Amino acid sequence: MMAENVDSLVLEQLRLIREDLGALKTGMAAFKDEVHGEFGDVKAELLGQRTMIFSLATTIGHIDRRVEHIEEKLGIEQ
Repeated sequence: MMAENVDSLVLEQLRLIREDLGALKTGMAAFKDEVHGEFGDVKAELLGQRTMIFSLATTIGHIDRRVEHIEEKLGIEQ
């Protein structure tokens, strides 16, 4: 009788541990999905910033060429 009670207690504790591990696994999977989504957002933001910097560099290059052209017309040497 005592052995049966001990077995029942052990089995109950194992069941509770298994439930906790299942909940932990589910929580970790949700966390993984959330982090993966946030990395995607960061990647998109970085791509947008890279595009803006490239556009700005292109615009600066155009302005530089225009200034050089005006300097040539005015006879200004560098």
